[in-house]
Amino acid sequence: MHLVRVAEAEDGPLSGHRGVMRAVKKAVVLALHPDSPRAGDPALVRTASDRTAELEALQTAGGLFAGGDNLASPPDSAFTINDAALTVRLLRRSAWPDALGERLTRVLRAAAPALRAGGVHTPNHRWELAAALAQCGVLLDDPALLDRAREWLAEGIDIDADGLYSERSPNYASRVSNPSLTTLAELLDRPDLHELVHRNLHAQLDLTDREGRVETVHSRRQDQHDPFPLGPFLGQLVRAALRHSCTRCAGGARRAAAAPGVPAVDVLAEQLLDPSLVAPLPAPIPSGAGPARRLFQEARLLRDTRQDTELTVYGGSDVPAAGRIASGLACNPTFLRLRAGAVAVESVRLSRDFFGLGPFRAEEMTVTGDRIVLRERVSAAYYQPLPQAARRDDGGYDLEHEGRFAARMSFAQRSRDPVTLTTTVEVHLRDDGADLSITTDGAATAHALEIALAPGGDLTGAVPLGDRRFELAEGTATYVRDGDTLRIGPGQGSGPDRPPVYRPGEAYTGTRGTDAIGGTRLYLTWCSPGTVDLRLRRGR
Repeated sequence: MHLVRVAEAEDGPLSGHRGVMRAVKKAVVLALHPDSPRAGDPALVRTASDRTAELEALQTAGGLFAGGDNLASPPDSAFTINDAALTVRLLRRSAWPDALGERLTRVLRAAAPALRAGGVHTPNHRWELAAALAQCGVLLDDPALLDRAREWLAEGIDIDADGLYSERSPNYASRVSNPSLTTLAELLDRPDLHELVHRNLHAQLDLTDREGRVETVHSRRQDQHDPFPLGPFLGQLVRAALRHSCTRCAGGARRAAAAPGVPAVDVLAEQLLDPSLVAPLPAPIPSGAGPARRLFQEARLLRDTRQDTELTVYGGSDVPAAGRIASGLACNPTFLRLRAGAVAVESVRLSRDFFGLGPFRAEEMTVTGDRIVLRERVSAAYYQPLPQAARRDDGGYDLEHEGRFAARMSFAQRSRDPVTLTTTVEVHLRDDGADLSITTDGAATAHALEIALAPGGDLTGAVPLGDRRFELAEGTATYVRDGDTLRIGPGQGSGPDRPPVYRPGEAYTGTRGTDAIGGTRLYLTWCSPGTVDLRLRRGR
């Protein structure tokens, strides 16, 4: 009954054709599920019929759906078609009182040719589209649709050795890739896809903290700046626990059931399609009290969990290699998070005033025991006059982007006077927190270490700057929350930036944007070159 109550209250954030179809699916699931107090409710039958009429009106002559910023989008339409196909599968197993199944089947038939011919533009779209093709192929008895689904799968699944999909996103793993690959595994007899989903679930559990939040700092998608709950993984964890007799996933399923974001309608629909999913879960193995650690090599992300302390160290930004900020890249400059009892540091970032190139983002990461080293080298340049052969009387030179700035100056033809800044951040993990040693070589410039503290505590020992910003010039700051204490320091004096600020870089400020975070932020400032040391330790 818990899931039914959650499903009844589930509205969902979706609008347009996707939201309409999810409303149809919800009405059908609540009308069919034996645990639902509204099973057989004529009002749900009417709702499903009325919302299906809305869906039919949104389907274009070409079979796709209108709406959203992805125009005539096969993958966006595939999300709706997957829900429609699942609903048809449920209706074909039941004695539904009207022709809803036939109407939704006509929707599938109208969409199928466009889905078969259509393309995608993100990695997870491949699996969403392939799942829609597979469902339509089975329901419409069309082998060509099944062949097209297999063609997408023939590209190989974009999962690394650590179990992370290439987008590294718990949002898209839980809501797109894992459900789609599960559907494909079942309909195309591909048990290997179940194994990949199982690997991903273990990765997500290793990224989940004691509060039930999945780490996102390494994500390449929109969730990289926000915490993500374990709840959306519930149905997948239940299936993996039962299919693989996995006690780890069973424990994860129990945690997910108590977390926000549970997709209750989807879980109930899966139970209707496969009643074995309501079987008792394996008993979870009690977790040990010793340290637990996992290094995600490709993402350059270390998660270290100890009895009272959780730490994340991250050095896997895509920005240094790509040379830009962009959608689809891992851009978050946070390199450390830690939680010690009730106190937590949500983000540690190193900002500096260096040609608008933005905050520190590591290019490499090495791990030796409890010592993690992050390194980065950034460079800007001053440009010499053009050589005589490249000069033009009209001044009409090529418009080029030289790494931080664009201008009609034919930068590539000029000799450069480079200015470099090399930064090494050593993170030493401790049972009660972490110690940092930051060394900068090269240009003399202002640096500000930004430490963002979890809400709900009191900060003392630092100078308030306004807007919940503080500076620690000397001594140690103390942050107290729910009886636990975090000590931060020592201060490094006052750097040349007055007051200290976080500088997101010209990639953001050039369009009046920012990736700055809010909340309580503590700044420690200094001027490079040199080395500064500080501690973030839980007090006793």
